[in-house]
Amino acid sequence: MSFRSYDLLRLVKDFGKELTLRKKTTAGTYSPSTGTVTGSATTDYTFSGYFFNFSVGLPTDDELRRGTRRCIVPALGLAVAPDDEDLIVGQGDNVTIVKVTTVFNAGTAVCYICEVSE
Repeated sequence: MSFRSYDLLRLVKDFGKELTLRKKTTAGTYSPSTGTVTGSATTDYTFSGYFFNFSVGLPTDDELRRGTRRCIVPALGLAVAPDDEDLIVGQGDNVTIVKVTTVFNAGTAVCYICEVSE
């Protein structure tokens, strides 16, 4: 099953929830003696997104993993693009972005389909 970009945005408009994209803005410094990272910083971006089950919607070749879902993130109005290892916070849990697919319409990014894992 495939979606048009309009269908994806309609899902977000009709059923989306307020979520937060948490991006690491400073990687920090690793201390080998303590095994910890210090000085890292994050920046939060609020958006309205929609989670859906991994096996429902877009087909995939990837192996199904427990706790894996997808999240539609509208590109329009979002100041940054999501990347691998960013966090999506909301709906009672934090999930890590594993893979990002950008959906374009006439050369303009319309939304991102983020594969996320708990």
